[in-house]
Amino acid sequence: MNLISKISPQNRILNRARLIAEEVLKKEEEYEHFSDQELINKSDDIIEYLANNNPLDDKLVEALCIIREVIYRVHNKRAFKVQIIGAIIVYFGDFAEMMTGEGKTLTLVLVAYLNALYKKGVHMVTVNEYLVKVGAEFATPVLNFLNMSVGQITANMNEYEKRNNYNCDITYTTNSELGFDYLRDNMVTNYANKVQRGLWFAIVDEGDSVLIDEARTPLIISGEPQEEIGNYVKADRFVKTLYPQDFTLDPESQSVALTESGVEKAQKFFNTKNYYNFENSDIIHKVTNALRANFTFFNGREYIVKKDDDGEDIIALVDQSTGRIMEGRSYSAGLQQAIQAKEQIKIEPENLTVATITYQSLFRLYKKLAAVSGTAITEAEEFLNIYNMVVVTIPTNKPIKRIDHPDYVFDNKRTKWKYVIADVIRRHENGQPILIGTASVEDSEILHQLLERVNIPHEVLNAKNHAREAEIIACAGEYKAVTIATNMAGRGTDIKLSPESLEAGGLCVIGTERSDSRRIDNQLRGRAGRQGDIGESRFFISMEDTLFSRFATDNLAKADDKLSEDVISTKFFTRLLNNTQKKVESLNYDTRKNLIDYDHVLSNQRELIYKQRDKILISLDNKDILYRMLDSVIDYLIYQSHNKPNEDIIDIKKLIDLATQNIFYDNYLNQDEYYGLKFEQIKTKLKKDCINFFEQKEQLMTPTIFNQILSEIMISNIDEEWTKHLDITSKIREGVNLRAYEQKAPLNIYVEDSDKLFEKLKHNVAWKTVCSIGKINYVHQDYSDLNSEFIVNDNEINENNNSIDFENFNESIPTDQTIQESFDGNQLDNEDDKNNN
Repeated sequence: MNLISKISPQNRILNRARLIAEEVLKKEEEYEHFSDQELINKSDDIIEYLANNNPLDDKLVEALCIIREVIYRVHNKRAFKVQIIGAIIVYFGDFAEMMTGEGKTLTLVLVAYLNALYKKGVHMVTVNEYLVKVGAEFATPVLNFLNMSVGQITANMNEYEKRNNYNCDITYTTNSELGFDYLRDNMVTNYANKVQRGLWFAIVDEGDSVLIDEARTPLIISGEPQEEIGNYVKADRFVKTLYPQDFTLDPESQSVALTESGVEKAQKFFNTKNYYNFENSDIIHKVTNALRANFTFFNGREYIVKKDDDGEDIIALVDQSTGRIMEGRSYSAGLQQAIQAKEQIKIEPENLTVATITYQSLFRLYKKLAAVSGTAITEAEEFLNIYNMVVVTIPTNKPIKRIDHPDYVFDNKRTKWKYVIADVIRRHENGQPILIGTASVEDSEILHQLLERVNIPHEVLNAKNHAREAEIIACAGEYKAVTIATNMAGRGTDIKLSPESLEAGGLCVIGTERSDSRRIDNQLRGRAGRQGDIGESRFFISMEDTLFSRFATDNLAKADDKLSEDVISTKFFTRLLNNTQKKVESLNYDTRKNLIDYDHVLSNQRELIYKQRDKILISLDNKDILYRMLDSVIDYLIYQSHNKPNEDIIDIKKLIDLATQNIFYDNYLNQDEYYGLKFEQIKTKLKKDCINFFEQKEQLMTPTIFNQILSEIMISNIDEEWTKHLDITSKIREGVNLRAYEQKAPLNIYVEDSDKLFEKLKHNVAWKTVCSIGKINYVHQDYSDLNSEFIVNDNEINENNNSIDFENFNESIPTDQTIQESFDGNQLDNEDDKNNN
């Protein structure tokens, strides 16, 4: 093995970035002497150079020198070497792990400029609107200096404002708004109403939070409610009658299932002889959700009950990694309604999903993706496998002086809280600022009450008062300040220490429970010791904490022998903690990987649907698509008119009746003209009659109006069938693990069923489009409710070898590849992509 092969990819990437950064630093004095206009001219020259399809790599040092000097002239801040190194790593599409306080905001401006030189649009993605505002306000004067525009997206913007901001060279936005805008763009009925201009390059700030933690909850846009709410209450009442022996609860997977006695009770309660009968699928669905809502989801942990603007109680989801409320998000597949029933608040009808996407699928749509965060190395394998990003740890600008003390372990929570309060009192008397991290809203409230009893002034930051997050954290470094925070700990906001605080020992971070992930614990520790400041951290944990009760039950018996009322810290517990966290991290990774595996199927189908929609909306003449649909519809009509299956003997009267019933006016077709024709001649004749029929309609309406009507009908049918497809596939996915009798892997069953359903979707879109166009009589007629009464039987579709092939519709636009090619592994490029390449 040679020396090069022994060097890790991380070190190779870091060494390359270090060499480039050193070249930039050497030219500092040279660029100091350039006038403002000379810097602008140099930047414009690089833009022109890239416009001629030249690579930025050749001009990378020059570009970094320009933006570094401009930042200094605007903000009086000179980028450190480590910040330049971080920017270079992100520029090349990898993940830069930069410790808290190392200046990620400035680093991101460096790399935003580098990619904005291509003039294709750069998305700066972060976790909340406060950080969007902070980032944009820092970047705007710098990039405006170089004649570049900076936009920022907020949830309250209208369509016009969003479009203008997305059209800027660099756009700051939250991950949730970015995702919802993408989904909304693919629901428009007029292409000009889209707000985004394409997904070229994204830089994700707090990348581990967005790409790992929030990846478990898909973004969902819902449509009209689809069913009654009574059964949710009934299922909740039933679950509340159960005893522990009536159900099983797996602490690790958080799955709940009825035992034999539970099933017997369900059959009596719901008055059914066989609980698992297919006709009880809705009952099973609601009981399963009620079990989860009552035994695995808790107020103050997974969600909180709060008042909305009208004073009504609502369920608000809590991000388990940050402690923040996930605004605008709700659980899907009936779980939200089950929790509402449990909490006895107003139950909203379960909405039909009309659009959905996971963050994994969303960010993998970008041509180029990179990220930055203070904690990512523990998930390096996942970032590489899923996002193709290498995590590189950037050296700190100054040595870390924080002291990370060994954990204190206790037998129970009561003893733990006693020692936490004692430690806070001691440090507070010395004037040392303290940040206390809790795992839940409930724990933060307990600690709040305990501190009030001992008269220690403090601030509480949790999901209930997250609006003051930045204000609370900004003061957390003041002399004698005591701040309680859930896992969010003001992430993205610097805690700056006063001189008195530094003399008192710097910020002390106290963790009151170990998280499921070492990464989350490291985030909390990292609040102290920024930019070479002194500081301390220590975790106070008990054997009653969630991490142990859920995942380390086998080792608790051994631990009891080592514990007393006093604090204890041993290698045994250190090893137990580390092993337990690794176990949980592995389980969580498997969960996310499983989500990706299933979502990959839907993701491919979603891309096909969205690309087809775009092509229809852009095209000025969609008749070619209509005629390709027509080919398959005719095949199907003829198939239905066979006297015997698999024989080329057609019942002419049946064929004419079916065609007239679903497409033509009465007596439009001359049945006599079809007698005596051979099989292929009948197909040709019927297609010719259909085309003539449609052309007559087009002449009455004018080509422009006909295409507008045709486009709207196609889009309406695609959207309607896609919504049905999402609903059915979600239910299949939910119950696929119960189909063990098929002796197939659940994922394989889901893939097969989803593929069949997608074929049915394509068939129905084509059938309904052809029939709707056929039944239009007048230009101004309201045709939106026109649907064929012809019922498509699933078995007939499966048996029909000439079933509709939706992919072939794209052949009507010869400048593009067909959708079929994307099934073979080739990505379709939209018009923007072609212009950019």
